Amino acid sequence: MIQAVPNPKMTKTEVENFRREFRRIKDGRLTPEEKKMVAERVAKMKKTAEIFISNNGGKNPILGY
Repeated sequence: MIQAVPNPKMTKTEVENFRREFRRIKDGRLTPEEKKMVAERVAKMKKTAEIFISNNGGKNPILGY
């Protein structure tokens, strides 16, 4: 049986900081450096997905088609 991993205990300050950062990212208020990092990460994820699908006969085994 897989053991459940509970969420870590967070202080009120940590929760507030998380929500503030999440809101900032969601609203698109990123620095140019952060935008570049996000773009690089997205490109890497797409390239990895293409490799993954090409290694499985053109099918995506995660989605089942």
